Amino acid sequence: MAKNRLSLKLLELRQERNLTQKELCAKLNISRTNYSYFENGRRVPDVDTLLLIAAFYGVSLDELVTGTHSAVNESKEDTTAYDLGITLVRHLQSKHIPIENIMKLSKADFDFLTDYKKLTAENQAELNYLMNYKIRKQSE
Repeated sequence: MAKNRLSLKLLELRQERNLTQKELCAKLNISRTNYSYFENGRRVPDVDTLLLIAAFYGVSLDELVTGTHSAVNESKEDTTAYDLGITLVRHLQSKHIPIENIMKLSKADFDFLTDYKKLTAENQAELNYLMNYKIRKQSE
């Protein structure tokens, strides 16, 4: 079967990162057989799997599916927020937080983490203290 843009992009992204299919599938917690079908163009991933793969590679769905990045209706602010979100996802992955846990985070969660990273170390410590206090009180 002829390869489509998606299968070629999946292959390209994996090879750029020097990953085997086995390594990638272990990181994403997906079947290597199914992933092989995606790269060979025999199957198309479902939307959840596409989102998981896009987040892992730090690309938009548009770039993943079509192989090109579309800037249609994208303001500089949107691009900056997207780049910051991707940076945050990569940071969380570098801390060995499983991608499936990262994918469960809401926009509000990302906004909170982004704002938290903007705080000084002293203000972060104060917020951590307050949060731990609130958690202890809640569990009483």
